[in-house]
Amino acid sequence: MSIPNKQLLTWRLFPSTGVSVLLAALLIPIGLFLPGWWGWENGPIENTQVVILIVGAIVSWLAARRNWDDIQMRNLWLWSILVWLLMVGRELSWGRVFFDPVSTGPEGPMFPSVRAVWYGQYVYPALTLIIITTLTGLWRNFNWGNMKEKLCISAVDGILLILAAIASQLIFERNLILILQPYSQVLEEWSELMVYWCMVSMVLVIGFKKENLR
Repeated sequence: MSIPNKQLLTWRLFPSTGVSVLLAALLIPIGLFLPGWWGWENGPIENTQVVILIVGAIVSWLAARRNWDDIQMRNLWLWSILVWLLMVGRELSWGRVFFDPVSTGPEGPMFPSVRAVWYGQYVYPALTLIIITTLTGLWRNFNWGNMKEKLCISAVDGILLILAAIASQLIFERNLILILQPYSQVLEEWSELMVYWCMVSMVLVIGFKKENLR
């Protein structure tokens, strides 16, 4: 399949995109048949999300090495590693999950608040500094004229990412579908896992498949 250099979207199904489609197809079966504790904080699904995000950081590093001669693209990939690591930190509740739960309820264990842990007072100032620094680094290396020649975005992954984000944050988290309310926690976490995998898949396509699509 030949795609013009300036075409930003491809509908081609890559192996990683196939995984995205599979995760979408499994959403309802997983949500209905997995026990609820799989969706708890620090549960199996959330821990899998962390693994996927770490994979995303590694893939971004490999993409940076692949684009080492292009300073702007290289730096964008390198700065994106911090974005992945920030999401890892968020999924680990900024380290709260490594402490003993303060209680356990129907929705799983409750971990101490950020302010209750010994380093809590430093978390948000550090996050603010990291976010500002990361956004500055991304902005300084953003050049659309250069990027549009380099980018090739998987349309299927992009659509699935948007749908999964809507399902996670606007439907399952708010229990908008009453019949699915007993399964909402697993469905929400699985949808979020889909979002993260679609992001990884898009990085794989952008960072490693562009040459094959021209």
